[in-house]
Amino acid sequence: MKKRFAALVLGLALLGNLGCPAWAVEEHEKENAAALLYSMELFQGIGTDAFGNPIFALDKAPTRAQSVTMLVRLLGGEGEVLAGDWTMPFQDVPEWAAPYVAYAYEKGLTTGRSPTRFDPDSPVGAAEYLSFVLRALGYSSEKDFQWDSAWTLTDKLGLTKKEYDETTSDFTRGDMAWVSFRALEQKPKGQSKALWQVLELEDVSQVCWWQENVETCQPGRFVLSFAPVEFLGKKTAYTKFEVTKASINGVACRIEEQYSTAKAVKDHVKEREEALGSLDLGEAFALVYLKYDEAAAKAAASREETLNGVAYPVLTFCLELTGTRKDGTQVEEVVYFDYYLNGYGGRL
Repeated sequence: MKKRFAALVLGLALLGNLGCPAWAVEEHEKENAAALLYSMELFQGIGTDAFGNPIFALDKAPTRAQSVTMLVRLLGGEGEVLAGDWTMPFQDVPEWAAPYVAYAYEKGLTTGRSPTRFDPDSPVGAAEYLSFVLRALGYSSEKDFQWDSAWTLTDKLGLTKKEYDETTSDFTRGDMAWVSFRALEQKPKGQSKALWQVLELEDVSQVCWWQENVETCQPGRFVLSFAPVEFLGKKTAYTKFEVTKASINGVACRIEEQYSTAKAVKDHVKEREEALGSLDLGEAFALVYLKYDEAAAKAAASREETLNGVAYPVLTFCLELTGTRKDGTQVEEVVYFDYYLNGYGGRL
């Protein structure tokens, strides 16, 4: 049985309007990208939270040291970096970043601010990071693009879609994760395979990336559905998907009932069609009914979300899951996501 890390904080959903997330799509995509890159050991957090999950700090500006490290990983050079003995001309690089910076310097992928200063903590903007990624894809800033307008080529390649230009002022770690993730779908210059294939990322073509949706929220009760979302250009659903354990803010949930295949979900909805009326759960491949002690979960909340002057306790879900792929491989996941309640509703 294989395990895949998928501990995500997907943002806060406003449950007064079920299924309507309070985050913008772009931010959600950045969070998903960061978590997926983390699961493939291509992206790291700046620390861990109380649950032991990475803190991605996606709203912070990436530094030169972080960006060069990301560049080296996208080049598939991390093994060579850690095994090699590289010359480090710079005196201001932290120990954790030294092998990556030295490697990138020797390979001509980056330069310093001076012969002895790299300036590792200086923020990186859109043009500089897009240039890093284009170099990782085999393009030259001397022949193929201008580094200070790198978006011209990334837009042409379809790596970006005019999200960045000379007016971009706040390029964040979330942007870095999103651009890096999209780069995995790109074919390096002169090659016929996508970058993720060149890197030979284990099982990446079979990864099932999914989104939970709250179908019903009642006092002390949630009904969650699970459906695939696009990953590297396609959607892959689990053939069987089971929640084995659930808690909210550390308070255990009771699994009332669950439907672990797409067919079981459709049959369940059809059986209740007379009472529910027409209800379409789309591509959902699993459905679970959870009961919990709402008062205890709210009392155990460590933070709040304020909306229109009202503070709502944040409910952090922790689900332990087992998914079965089409080839029969079982994958264990542990996922975290946050919601807050400002109303109840739903038909299941």
